[in-house]
Amino acid sequence: MKTKFQWWKLIVGYVLFLFFHQIYDILGGGTLASILGEGIESIYSHMKMYFYAYLLVCVVDYFLHRRNTATPGSFWYSRMLIASSFPWMSIAIWFVPEALGIDLGRYTLIYSLVMTVIGLYFVFRLDEALGGVEFRPALKTLIWIAFAAAWITYIGFSFHVPDNFFIVTG
Repeated sequence: MKTKFQWWKLIVGYVLFLFFHQIYDILGGGTLASILGEGIESIYSHMKMYFYAYLLVCVVDYFLHRRNTATPGSFWYSRMLIASSFPWMSIAIWFVPEALGIDLGRYTLIYSLVMTVIGLYFVFRLDEALGGVEFRPALKTLIWIAFAAAWITYIGFSFHVPDNFFIVTG
Protein backbone atom coordinates (compact mmCIF):
# COMPACT_ATOMS: atom_id res chain seq x y z
CA MET A 1 0.00 0.00 0.00
CA LYS A 2 1.41 3.35 -1.07
CA THR A 3 1.38 6.08 1.57
CA LYS A 4 2.10 9.76 1.34
CA PHE A 5 5.49 10.74 2.76
CA GLN A 6 5.16 12.50 6.11
CA TRP A 7 7.38 15.53 5.64
CA TRP A 8 6.89 16.66 9.23
CA LYS A 9 9.08 13.73 10.33
CA LEU A 10 11.96 14.89 8.14
CA ILE A 11 11.68 18.48 9.36
CA VAL A 12 11.32 17.57 13.04
CA GLY A 13 14.07 14.94 12.75
CA TYR A 14 16.44 17.49 11.21
CA VAL A 15 15.67 20.10 13.88
CA LEU A 16 16.20 17.47 16.60
CA PHE A 17 19.50 16.39 15.03
CA LEU A 18 20.64 20.04 15.05
CA PHE A 19 19.41 20.40 18.64
CA PHE A 20 21.41 17.36 19.78
CA HIS A 21 24.39 18.72 17.84
CA GLN A 22 24.26 21.90 19.95
CA ILE A 23 22.97 20.55 23.27
CA TYR A 24 26.46 20.25 24.76
CA ASP A 25 26.94 24.00 24.37
CA ILE A 26 23.34 24.77 25.39
CA LEU A 27 23.73 22.84 28.66
CA GLY A 28 27.24 24.18 29.24
CA GLY A 29 28.87 20.77 29.22
CA GLY A 30 28.64 18.11 31.88
CA THR A 31 27.57 14.48 32.01
CA LEU A 32 24.04 14.86 30.64
CA ALA A 33 25.27 17.12 27.84
CA SER A 34 27.90 14.52 26.91
CA ILE A 35 25.35 11.69 26.90
CA LEU A 36 22.90 13.63 24.74
CA GLY A 37 25.25 15.55 22.50
CA GLU A 38 28.74 16.05 21.26
CA GLY A 39 31.06 16.19 24.24
CA ILE A 40 33.75 14.64 22.06
CA GLU A 41 33.85 15.56 18.35
CA SER A 42 33.49 12.14 16.78
CA ILE A 43 31.74 10.19 14.08
CA TYR A 44 30.10 8.15 16.83
CA SER A 45 28.57 11.25 18.42
CA HIS A 46 26.95 12.12 15.10
CA MET A 47 25.57 8.60 14.87
CA LYS A 48 24.18 9.08 18.39
CA MET A 49 22.48 12.31 17.34
CA TYR A 50 20.78 10.46 14.47
CA PHE A 51 19.73 7.72 16.92
CA TYR A 52 18.20 10.12 19.46
CA ALA A 53 16.52 12.35 16.87
CA TYR A 54 14.95 9.36 15.16
CA LEU A 55 13.73 7.83 18.42
CA LEU A 56 12.06 11.07 19.50
CA VAL A 57 10.29 11.40 16.15
CA CYS A 58 9.10 7.79 16.57
CA VAL A 59 7.67 8.56 20.01
CA VAL A 60 5.76 11.55 18.62
CA ASP A 61 4.64 9.52 15.60
CA TYR A 62 3.39 6.71 17.82
CA PHE A 63 1.30 9.00 20.00
CA LEU A 64 -0.08 10.87 16.98
CA HIS A 65 -1.00 7.71 15.08
CA ARG A 66 -1.31 4.92 17.64
CA ARG A 67 -4.96 4.36 16.71
CA ASN A 68 -3.79 3.52 13.19
CA THR A 69 -0.90 1.30 14.27
CA ALA A 70 -1.60 -2.37 13.51
CA THR A 71 0.21 -3.56 16.62
CA PRO A 72 2.46 -1.59 18.93
CA GLY A 73 4.97 -4.45 18.77
CA SER A 74 5.44 -4.26 15.01
CA PHE A 75 5.74 -0.47 15.24
CA TRP A 76 8.41 -0.52 17.96
CA TYR A 77 10.42 -3.52 16.78
CA SER A 78 10.80 -2.05 13.32
CA ARG A 79 11.81 1.31 14.81
CA MET A 80 14.32 -0.32 17.15
CA LEU A 81 15.87 -2.20 14.23
CA ILE A 82 16.04 0.96 12.15
CA ALA A 83 17.41 3.09 15.01
CA SER A 84 20.15 0.52 15.59
CA SER A 85 21.20 0.21 11.96
CA PHE A 86 20.52 3.40 10.05
CA PRO A 87 23.23 5.56 11.70
CA TRP A 88 25.79 3.07 10.37
CA MET A 89 24.28 3.18 6.88
CA SER A 90 24.17 6.98 6.88
CA ILE A 91 27.75 7.32 8.03
CA ALA A 92 28.87 4.80 5.40
CA ILE A 93 27.22 6.95 2.74
CA TRP A 94 28.76 10.11 4.23
CA PHE A 95 32.26 8.63 3.84
CA VAL A 96 31.97 7.89 0.10
CA PRO A 97 33.88 11.02 -1.06
CA GLU A 98 36.72 10.28 1.34
CA ALA A 99 36.83 6.66 0.15
CA LEU A 100 37.13 7.96 -3.42
CA GLY A 101 39.91 10.34 -2.44
CA ILE A 102 37.77 13.45 -2.89
CA ASP A 103 38.63 16.31 -0.54
CA LEU A 104 35.52 18.39 0.06
CA GLY A 105 37.52 21.15 1.70
CA ARG A 106 35.39 24.17 2.48
CA TYR A 107 32.28 22.34 1.23
CA THR A 108 32.41 19.73 4.00
CA LEU A 109 29.83 21.50 6.17
CA ILE A 110 27.39 21.92 3.28
CA TYR A 111 27.92 18.29 2.30
CA SER A 112 27.33 17.22 5.91
CA LEU A 113 24.09 19.17 6.20
CA VAL A 114 22.79 17.78 2.91
CA MET A 115 23.81 14.24 3.86
CA THR A 116 22.00 14.62 7.19
CA VAL A 117 18.79 15.41 5.31
CA ILE A 118 19.37 12.46 2.96
CA GLY A 119 20.08 10.16 5.92
CA LEU A 120 16.88 11.23 7.66
CA TYR A 121 14.86 10.91 4.45
CA PHE A 122 16.28 7.39 4.09
CA VAL A 123 15.31 6.46 7.65
CA PHE A 124 11.74 7.70 7.36
CA ARG A 125 11.31 5.80 4.11
CA LEU A 126 12.57 2.72 5.95
CA ASP A 127 10.07 3.11 8.77
CA GLU A 128 7.30 3.52 6.18
CA ALA A 129 8.30 0.22 4.59
CA LEU A 130 8.97 -1.76 7.77
CA GLY A 131 6.29 -0.30 10.06
CA GLY A 132 3.83 -3.18 9.82
CA VAL A 133 6.30 -6.07 9.68
CA GLU A 134 5.72 -8.76 12.28
CA PHE A 135 9.00 -10.22 13.51
CA ARG A 136 9.51 -13.74 14.80
CA PRO A 137 10.61 -14.22 18.42
CA ALA A 138 14.27 -14.98 17.62
CA LEU A 139 14.57 -11.81 15.54
CA LYS A 140 12.84 -9.77 18.25
CA THR A 141 15.51 -10.95 20.69
CA LEU A 142 18.27 -9.99 18.26
CA ILE A 143 16.67 -6.58 17.70
CA TRP A 144 16.64 -6.01 21.46
CA ILE A 145 20.32 -6.96 21.63
CA ALA A 146 21.24 -4.62 18.75
CA PHE A 147 19.16 -1.79 20.21
CA ALA A 148 20.66 -2.19 23.68
CA ALA A 149 24.16 -2.40 22.20
CA ALA A 150 23.58 0.79 20.22
CA TRP A 151 22.29 2.65 23.26
CA ILE A 152 25.06 1.38 25.54
CA THR A 153 27.80 2.27 23.06
CA TYR A 154 26.35 5.71 22.33
CA ILE A 155 26.33 6.49 26.04
CA GLY A 156 29.68 4.82 26.80
CA PHE A 157 31.46 6.38 23.85
CA SER A 158 30.21 9.79 24.97
CA PHE A 159 33.10 9.76 27.44
CA HIS A 160 35.81 7.80 25.64
CA VAL A 161 35.85 7.07 21.94
CA PRO A 162 37.66 3.88 20.91
CA ASP A 163 40.06 3.69 18.00
CA ASN A 164 40.91 6.58 15.75
CA PHE A 165 38.24 5.54 13.23
CA PHE A 166 35.58 7.20 15.35
CA ILE A 167 37.45 10.42 15.99
CA VAL A 168 37.07 13.27 13.53
CA THR A 169 40.47 14.40 12.26
CA GLY A 170 41.52 17.52 10.48
